[in-house]
Amino acid sequence: MKYLYYLLTLGALAVSAFHYTREPFLPASALTAVVFAAVLVSLTLFLLRRRPGIAHGVVWGFAVSGLAVELNTNMTHLLVRAGLDWLGAAGYAPLTEEVLKFLGVILICTCVIRPRSWLDYVFVGVAVGLGFTAGEDATAFARMTVDNLDSDTAGAISAVVIRLVSNPLSHSLFTGLSAYGLSQKQPVRWLSAAIAVHVTNNLFPSLSTAFDDAIWPLLAGMVVVLAVWIATIWSVIALRKNAAAHLPLSPAPARA
Repeated sequence: MKYLYYLLTLGALAVSAFHYTREPFLPASALTAVVFAAVLVSLTLFLLRRRPGIAHGVVWGFAVSGLAVELNTNMTHLLVRAGLDWLGAAGYAPLTEEVLKFLGVILICTCVIRPRSWLDYVFVGVAVGLGFTAGEDATAFARMTVDNLDSDTAGAISAVVIRLVSNPLSHSLFTGLSAYGLSQKQPVRWLSAAIAVHVTNNLFPSLSTAFDDAIWPLLAGMVVVLAVWIATIWSVIALRKNAAAHLPLSPAPARA
C-alpha cells in the first residue's frame, strides 16, 4: 500500500505539472504564485512541525490541485449538458476536490504514519488543505490576472487580496472535517458534511454570476464568507487547545 501511495502521488504531480505549464502565467502572477506558495508551505511546515505526516500532506494537497482543476473543467462541460451550468463551481468543485483531498488523508494515515489520536488525522487534513490551496491559488492568480484584472503587478496583487479575503484556510477546514470523520470511523458522514459546507461556500458566488442584476446572492455570499471565517478561527483555537493538551512526546513512527 505504501508503494501505491507514492505511485499515486507521483502520478498526480505529473498531471499537475502538465496542468501548470498550460496556465496563462504572466511574470507578475507567476512570481506571486511562487511567493505565496513558499510562504504558505513554510508556515505550515513550521507551525505543524511536531505532528506526523505534515510534509506528506502538503505534497499530496499540491499534487492533486492541478488534477482537480482538470477534472473540474470536464465537470463544467457535464453541467452545461445537464442545464445546470448556473451552479458554477458549486456544482463540481466540492465533490472532486474533497474526494481527492480525502483520499490523501486515507493513504497518509494508513500507509505512512501511525495516528495516535484524532488530532493526527485532523492535522494531516489541515496540511493537505494548505498544500491544495498553494496549488489552486497559483491557477487562480494566473487566470484572474489575465481575465478579470489588470494584466500587471497591480492585477496580481488584487488577485492575492481577493483570495485572502475569501479565506485561504477554507480548504483546511473542509479537509479537517473529513479527516476527523475518518478518525471516528464515520468517513462517509463527515466527508458529506465537508462537501456540503464547500458547496455552500461556492454557491452564492456562482449565483452572483448567474443573476448579475440581483443583490441578494452577493449579500448571502458575504454572510457565508463571514461564517466560514468564524468557523475557521474557532477551529484553529480548538485545535491549538487540544494540541497543547496532547503534545506528542516523539514523532509517530512511520509504517514499514
